[in-house]
Amino acid sequence: MCEFCTAHGEGKKWYENAANYSTEVFRQVNSEKNLREFLSDLGRSLREDIQRAAALKKRLPRIYNLIAFPLITRHLKKIHFGQIVPIEDVERILDRFSTVVRLPCVCRKASRGREVRYCFGIGMDLTSIYRDIPDLSSFERLGSAEAKAFIRRLDNEGKTHSIWTLNTPFIGGLCNCDQDCMAFQFDRKMKLGKAMWKAEYLSFIDHERCTGCRECMKRCLFGAVRYNRAEGKCMIDTDSCYGCGVCRPVCQFGAISLADRSPLPLPGVTHGSPA
Repeated sequence: MCEFCTAHGEGKKWYENAANYSTEVFRQVNSEKNLREFLSDLGRSLREDIQRAAALKKRLPRIYNLIAFPLITRHLKKIHFGQIVPIEDVERILDRFSTVVRLPCVCRKASRGREVRYCFGIGMDLTSIYRDIPDLSSFERLGSAEAKAFIRRLDNEGKTHSIWTLNTPFIGGLCNCDQDCMAFQFDRKMKLGKAMWKAEYLSFIDHERCTGCRECMKRCLFGAVRYNRAEGKCMIDTDSCYGCGVCRPVCQFGAISLADRSPLPLPGVTHGSPA
């Protein structure tokens, strides 16, 4: 299990621990005043602070990687980070709640200057706070079944799903990310800090079923699919795989499945199907 499961999971995946969505945990680690300030400043931070960090890394890459990167990562782990979850776990999370809140995506507004609604507020009702935040005030309430249908559609389109903390371990957000997402750009493209953590799963490709069509390679945001030209088959690089599972819907031959990340395969080993 991951470090968050060990610290906050009570013997299971930490996002399966109902307490981490509760008012009680929110009161322990956060406050309405603090959350209003954080959310009010989020858009500016995504536009300005990330660019400043990128400029610092470009100017002083060695110092940034040795000092700034671990400090920023440690801060985000306490305040606001995401972990990838596959669609099956998303649906189990949503089954806990009768309604959820669909929010305008602050990330994509910062990165692309347009509003899309791929983000969800889950768990504790925070709508009294969202109403006060211009970027979030036009939220919508959806029933659990409606939310699951919408996210299943996003899954088929290749959006990766992640749960997010609002002061760890309180979970308040469910996001559906692509390369426009600022968290993806911050973590994967710019490598400014660790904001998005791998799922508790790994993808595997059944060698017998794979036809080598490489559609899964086009779908993977993390560059985890490799093509073996000698065999004409695709394989998963387990070091790179985030376990999101969005490569599965695009495979017409049912060759891709998810397996528990623990016990981990040996580092650097590229796998076709699980042993």
